[in-house]
Amino acid sequence: MYSQYGRMGDALGGLAVLFTGILLLVVLALTIRACVIDARRRGKSPLLVTIAVIFFFPWGLIAWLLFRPDPLDPSTGNRLFRLEDHRVQ
Repeated sequence: MYSQYGRMGDALGGLAVLFTGILLLVVLALTIRACVIDARRRGKSPLLVTIAVIFFFPWGLIAWLLFRPDPLDPSTGNRLFRLEDHRVQ
């Protein structure tokens, strides 16, 4: 026989699973949005960065954060920092 809290416990468990799933989807959406904005700012394809982050998660996200290029200058479209301009002869 079921205890009087058996069905309520099942409902709370279902709500916990639902809440966790929604929370994971929100975190994934925010991560993708941040990667798309960052890819555009750095002059790379947002689609390719998004695919790498989703399919190779978490390694794709870590790789993008470690190996992403320098941001572009909005006025010229060139890289903001060029090592060749700062070499000591």
